[in-house]
Amino acid sequence: MKNIYMVGAGHMGGAILRGLKGHLKSTANLHVVEVDAQRMGYWREQGFDTATQIQTLAPHDCVVLAVPPQQFASALAGNPILSRHQGPVISVMAGITHATLVRLLGHDSVVRAIPNTPSEVAQGVTMYYAPAHASTDLIDCARQIFDVIGISLRVREEWQIDTGTALAGGGPALVAHFADALQDYGLRTGLDQEEAAVVALQLLAGTAELIRASGKPSSQICREVQTVGGTTERAIGALDAAGFKELVNAALDAAARRSAQLGE
Repeated sequence: MKNIYMVGAGHMGGAILRGLKGHLKSTANLHVVEVDAQRMGYWREQGFDTATQIQTLAPHDCVVLAVPPQQFASALAGNPILSRHQGPVISVMAGITHATLVRLLGHDSVVRAIPNTPSEVAQGVTMYYAPAHASTDLIDCARQIFDVIGISLRVREEWQIDTGTALAGGGPALVAHFADALQDYGLRTGLDQEEAAVVALQLLAGTAELIRASGKPSSQICREVQTVGGTTERAIGALDAAGFKELVNAALDAAARRSAQLGE
């Protein structure tokens, strides 16, 4: 694999680095560019080459921009080589549009992507956008990264990245929030912390695998678990009465709107 330079090794950049390291079994081609001394020290201890600035780039080296969007300008100023690099660049910065990236980088060999944190354990979902005319080499470079940290989906229109930010990017937090609610019920009804966690996590993992393996729609699995007049029907009825699906949709809509606002 060609060299990969991770500019910003915080939450998302770190998840991708761990996923890549787990797949590659080596850090030889992975380089961390980080200005935070504590983070730099951490990644150095993990065996990564670290620096505060990119010194050299080969034409086909891949740069991943994973700094917070509000720090993008300072990252460009701190890495002037990026203005001369014409090779593949992948942005995982929320809200910064493809057009903005092309304008500031000076070329269009750019992919805008939204991975999520399960990338850290190679179970991520990455939604990404590149124009229809993007080169095969650019897409292949992006997929080399995305496919070792989970699955990926190329969207046709850039506005769909806002949906990806809400659904795929923030989705793990929503799922974890639901898992926490399941655990909370277990604790409230007599299970200890470990027991509640084991049951909740196996419920999520087992149900996901059941849906995947059966090929059935999630709604069908939901119906099959229920019996008329039974306990599960009563539970689903309570959720429906509280507007559960509407609430989830409202939450994701709010996240998507925020993603669009960040790009304005």
